Amino acid sequence: MNAVRALGVIAGAGLLAAALAGCGGGRGDRDAPPDSALLIGGPDGRGSLIRPGVDANAAYSEGVDLKAKGDCKAAVLKLRGPANIGPGYENAQTALGDCLLRIAGASDLSSDYLEGLTWLRRAADAGFPEAQVVLADAHANGPQALRNLEEAATWLALYDANPGKARVGFIPYDPQALAAIRAKIPAAAKAAGEKRAAAWERKVWLPPTPAGGPGLRSRNVRIPQQQQPSPH
Repeated sequence: MNAVRALGVIAGAGLLAAALAGCGGGRGDRDAPPDSALLIGGPDGRGSLIRPGVDANAAYSEGVDLKAKGDCKAAVLKLRGPANIGPGYENAQTALGDCLLRIAGASDLSSDYLEGLTWLRRAADAGFPEAQVVLADAHANGPQALRNLEEAATWLALYDANPGKARVGFIPYDPQALAAIRAKIPAAAKAAGEKRAAAWERKVWLPPTPAGGPGLRSRNVRIPQQQQPSPH
């Protein structure tokens, strides 16, 4: 009798394992990462989709270290991967964008400068204060074709009011550079910029979904608002 019961338990366990494999562990599971993808924990502990073999956190750390040493050309190579992950890596996007602006210089709107603005805008739209103030500086002091003091005032107002500046690891913008931006903005542009900032809404950039692969939203990956320590 005991042997019969034991066989029944073993059989039941086998059926349960098979059912679980069919429901959640098989290749047909729509919520499972594709073979060419891997979910890792971001600096804030949330999951991020990357390709296998890529350590996004290590690449980010190496990139910001190179940036701090003034080697933006090498830093860009390290920061592109983490920046392209999207949500949760706005600091990598900011560091990448800032480096591209430094490489390009402020004389004209080169391809590097325009790419840098794109990354900064993605991070700034997501509410990252360091990106917002760099955009304010770019519109106040960047290439002549880009200068727009109302735009600078908008991003400066968002930076001033941003609660993200209270996070651990935040490093304020250089006080002298910040004062120079403020001094350039006349009262009319300041008022118009503040009005635009009051109507601003946060927008998160999501990287394109690979063909045939589930996106971040289809996986129910929670999108963080802020994350890593400041890149200094």
